[in-house]
Amino acid sequence: MPRAHRLRFPTALACAATLGAITLVAARAAAAPSVWVIDDGEKVKADATDTALERGQDNPVWRPGDAVRLFAMRNESVSVQVVVEADATTEGLSRVTVDLDALDGTGEAEGVRIVNPPRRKVRPVGAPIERFVEHFVSVRRPSRSADDAEASDGWESGSGPDGKAWVGPVPDALIPVDSAPSWWPYPMNVPPRSNGIVWIDLNVPRDQRPGLYRGAIRVQAAGTPIADVPVELEVVDALLPDRTVAATAGYDGHPLVAKLGPSGEAQLWQLLHAHRIAPLHDAVSVEDVTRQREALEGSLYTPSRGYVGPAPGLGDGVLAVGSGGAFGSPDERSLVTIEAIADAASAAHLFGGSDVFLDVSSETCSGAWTTGWQKLLREAPDPSAQRIRLGGRCARDPGKPAWVYGGSLPRTGTFLLDADAISPRVNGWLAAMEGVPRWVVPQIAAWTEDRDGEPADPFADPETPTDGAPPGWSNGGGVLVYPGSEYGDGGHREHAVDAVGVLPSIRLKNWRRGIEDAGYLQLARDRDAARADAIAHWLIPAAFGTAEGGRPASWSPRGKAFFEARRALLAVILGRAPVALEAAPPTPAASTGAPSGGCSLGAGGAAGGLAMVLLAGATLVRRSRQRVRGRASAVIADRGC
Repeated sequence: MPRAHRLRFPTALACAATLGAITLVAARAAAAPSVWVIDDGEKVKADATDTALERGQDNPVWRPGDAVRLFAMRNESVSVQVVVEADATTEGLSRVTVDLDALDGTGEAEGVRIVNPPRRKVRPVGAPIERFVEHFVSVRRPSRSADDAEASDGWESGSGPDGKAWVGPVPDALIPVDSAPSWWPYPMNVPPRSNGIVWIDLNVPRDQRPGLYRGAIRVQAAGTPIADVPVELEVVDALLPDRTVAATAGYDGHPLVAKLGPSGEAQLWQLLHAHRIAPLHDAVSVEDVTRQREALEGSLYTPSRGYVGPAPGLGDGVLAVGSGGAFGSPDERSLVTIEAIADAASAAHLFGGSDVFLDVSSETCSGAWTTGWQKLLREAPDPSAQRIRLGGRCARDPGKPAWVYGGSLPRTGTFLLDADAISPRVNGWLAAMEGVPRWVVPQIAAWTEDRDGEPADPFADPETPTDGAPPGWSNGGGVLVYPGSEYGDGGHREHAVDAVGVLPSIRLKNWRRGIEDAGYLQLARDRDAARADAIAHWLIPAAFGTAEGGRPASWSPRGKAFFEARRALLAVILGRAPVALEAAPPTPAASTGAPSGGCSLGAGGAAGGLAMVLLAGATLVRRSRQRVRGRASAVIADRGC
C-alpha cells in the first residue's frame, strides 16, 4: 500500500508535484506536511501520526493519490475529516486553513451546486457546508467505576476498549471555524509531529437534484498552498425520511439558560433537531410549557427562525412532566399544577403526536407513588390531565416495547469519550433493528453543574465524577455538547467560544450517523427485508441480552464496516447489484435480545403509562431537582402498560 503523500523540498526551492489527483506544494523549506482524509467513523488523536488510515488502509473514502468519494441521499448529512499532519520540523505549521467552497454538479446535475447561502452574521444551523476545528482534550486515564478498575459507566468489566487507546489528546468538541477562539485558533497552528483536523459536514438539501457533484478541499499554511484534494459526492435519487428512530437528549434546562441565556437554549434545540435528536423537554409549570412551545409544536424549526435541516416544522414529540420525579409523592396540590400543565400541552396540540408523561421514576410500577398518581390522574376532573401517562421503573416483562437510556458495552454502544468513534452510531442501528420506541441520553450538558464550587470546564477536564468511595469517573460522561458564549455569570471564561448556544461533538455526530443509518435500514426493509436484516446482523451479530458479558462487543470498532453496511443497504434500496461484504453475514437471530419491560398499571385514563426498567451498565446522570446516581444502562418506557 503506498504511503500518504509527503514531499521534501530543498531549502531554496518551492515547487509543486502532482501525485495522482492530489497536489502538494512546499509550504516552506524542509517542511513535509501530510494531508489526508477520513470519514466520520474514526477519531484521530493529535499525536497519531503516520497511521494505516493515512496510507489508505481500512479507509473507506480515500486512498493516496485518489479523490474522496462519498454518497448520500437527499436530506442526509455526510462528513469527512481533513487531517493536516506536520512533520518533525522545529516550527510545525502555522495559519493552516482548510476550505471547501462548493460542490458543482456534473451530467444530469450540471449547473446545480451544493453551496452555502450568502454569508450572514449568524449562519443557519444545518447550512449545506459546515466546517469545524476539532478540539483535543487531554484524557489522563481511562474511565472506571468506583469498585472495578476494568468497568465503567460505559462498559461492563472486560468489555471496554483498550485501556491506553484513548488516553492522551483525544478529539471531541467541534468549534465552528468562524467562531474559533484565540486559545484554539483557526487558522490552525499545528505543532511538529502532530495533527490539526478540520471536520466538514455536507448537509444535502431535501430538494437537491440527484447526480455526481465535484469539488476540491484546498489546504494552505501561512497562505501557501499545501494540497488540493478532489471530492466526489454522489447524490442518489432517494429521500432519507425525516423521522427514522426516536432519539432524545436530556439536560438541566434552568442551569443551562443561566449560563448561556434563552437564545442559547433555543440554539441547542435547533442543533439537536438538525441532528435528528429531540431534547427531553421538561415542565414543572405552565411557564415551562410556554417557554418550550415553539420547539414542541415545531415552529422553531423553520427557515424564518434560522433553521435549515431535516424535519422542518415538526415538533420534538416528547415532554416530561416533572422529570426525575420532581413532583414527588402524589398529592392534590401538585395535581392542580399538573392539570394546568396538561391544559397548556393540550393548547399546543401535543397529545396524540407527542409522548407526554408524568415522571415518577423514583418508584417501581407497583410502588405507592405510581399507584397513587395513577389514581389521581384517572379521577382528575380535567380531561387533559387524564391523558398524561405515567413513567416509572418496572421489573422486566418480556414482550413490552422499551425505551432505552444511556448505553453500555457490550450490550449497546457507549456514549463515553474514551471509546471508538462508532460507538454512539451502534445505538441508532440497534434502535432500528429492535424497534426501540425511543433511545434517551439523560444528560448531554453536565458542565452546567459546578464542581466543588468551581465552574466545570469540559474543554480542560473531561472527567465527570461518578458515585462510590472512592468515586469513579467517566470521560465525557454527560457531555455530548460543549458550551459556547457565556451569558450573565457564565462560568467558562478561560475557554469561552464566541458562538451562541452550544457546540456539537464528534460523539453527537456519530449518534446522528447511526440515526440516519436507521433510515437506510428502514428503506431497505421496505424493498427486501431479508437482505436488509442480513446486512444489519452481519454488522452487529449480538447485542443486548445475546451479547456475551466480559467480552468485547460483537461489532467492528472500525468505521469501515459501518460504511460498507450502509453502502450495501443503499444497493438494496436502489435495486443495484448486491455489495460484497468481507465475510458472509452471520445467521440472523430472531432477536438481539433488546431489553423489554413493562408493568400493569390497571385500566382507565392513566393506564397508558410509561414503564421504566434499570439494567446494570451506564449512567443515569444527576438531574438538578432530584439527584439520580448509580449505574444503569437502560430505562425502559412502555407505551402499552
